[in-house]
Amino acid sequence: MSPPDAGDADATENRLGRPTGAPPFLRSLTGPTDWVSSAVTTAPTKAEPAKDPAAIAPVTPAKTASALAPAEAPPTKAPPAKAPPAVPASSARSAKELESLSRTLAWSRPPQRTVPQPDASVARRMHVVMVGWEFPPHHTGGLGVHCLELCRELTRMGHRVTFLTPFPGPFTPVAGMVIRHPGEPETGGRVPEYPLAYAAGELARGSTAEAIEGWDSWVATREGLDDASVVHVHDWFGTVGGAALARRLGCPLVLTIHSTEYDRSLGHPAETLRWREEYGVRNADRVIAVSQHLGRQLIERYGAKPERLRVVYNAVRPTARLEPVVSATQTVLCLGRLTATKNIDTFLRAASRVAPGFPDALFVVAGEGPEYPRLIDLAVHLGVGDQVLFLGHVTDDERLALLASASVFVLPSVVEPFGIAALEAMAAGVPVILSRTSGVAEIATNVFAIDFWDVEEFASRIAELLVYPVLRGTMGEGGRADALRDGWAERTLQTVGVYAELIASKRSRE
Repeated sequence: MSPPDAGDADATENRLGRPTGAPPFLRSLTGPTDWVSSAVTTAPTKAEPAKDPAAIAPVTPAKTASALAPAEAPPTKAPPAKAPPAVPASSARSAKELESLSRTLAWSRPPQRTVPQPDASVARRMHVVMVGWEFPPHHTGGLGVHCLELCRELTRMGHRVTFLTPFPGPFTPVAGMVIRHPGEPETGGRVPEYPLAYAAGELARGSTAEAIEGWDSWVATREGLDDASVVHVHDWFGTVGGAALARRLGCPLVLTIHSTEYDRSLGHPAETLRWREEYGVRNADRVIAVSQHLGRQLIERYGAKPERLRVVYNAVRPTARLEPVVSATQTVLCLGRLTATKNIDTFLRAASRVAPGFPDALFVVAGEGPEYPRLIDLAVHLGVGDQVLFLGHVTDDERLALLASASVFVLPSVVEPFGIAALEAMAAGVPVILSRTSGVAEIATNVFAIDFWDVEEFASRIAELLVYPVLRGTMGEGGRADALRDGWAERTLQTVGVYAELIASKRSRE
């Protein structure tokens, strides 16, 4: 695709070493056009909200130009018009073909669903028993961040939280929250060996499976929680123990799914994990998914009942550390755990196409994981070893500094249930390029959403953002507005609404 100023098309053509401009089939439909500008400024079509507030509504295609046209006026006599020039048979398209093409090209946001708001009479002050896994400052992904922010807001609203985790800490302090773990004094101080969240999936067999069974047993038998209002489990780690605890305490069970084993394994799930996820989905009174895409997958894969399913997106907390930082070096950042699902290959291959035209640009890969050695070899093989920087594990402070100073952020995941790092980049005013299969694309309009396999398109978009500072700034400002529109307070209020539904239902049966 060509950059916003058609007169500067040769610059990007030279930098990428390939012709730019609208694809030929679009030229034949629309004629010359400001292709990139239209791609950036065209917002997704607003869909009608779902009638059933509990249903996960499908994405509706954008209306075609013919559907948006005003009704025809009554026929009037007019002088005969000149016959239009004949259209070559090779470029003629029927209305049906045009409508099909429009549906193919359209990018529509899922309809906004109304999440029940909490009733103060039933949710004035609750005791939430949360069954998690990791908790900051030591965590390997968005799960720990989500738990921390949810606990912060729950306690700020006046609710009590007891957080169960298998790790002994240290923990980021949260006023009004009690953390309990197997190493507490009542167990003699012995701390079992548990893997980090995402490593647990890779080691789901053998000794790790036994450790997780022990964790479930520990959760199910916790005492001193008789006044619990709700048990809230996150992901598969505590589904069995959390369900047993909720039954024993006689309170509702809520399960938040942040990703599925199908996504993490690219369709080859470990049976132990798949079974635990399905068990949790089938036994929970309410299931919360972090995106519409993930919610639909829970229905299709695990038989989740739509009336029990809710979608509550992630958020980002504004901080001075995410204020944009002007850097002398143009930096293209890709941040995340280095696994096959993150699709870092596409980022490196796109970098190899862009780098020759931008010899001073730096392509940064931040994160660790099993793909680390292979990706270094790939960068060398592609000839961009001197422009690609692998940082390995980064701390939270380092991550925020990288996001704030980046020129462009890229998230090319094969599938990304949400993509909280992309939301953080948007909050920092950094333009974001991501795959269409990312959950964050459902709530963002000021991003470039691309098929995860399209290396040429990723390269084109990266080059455009590096060449044109005005485009970079406009997308950054729009993305920042998208990211900060709803914060953790709003997301927590939606979660409390789910709790309140169940508490009101329970009271009506008593």
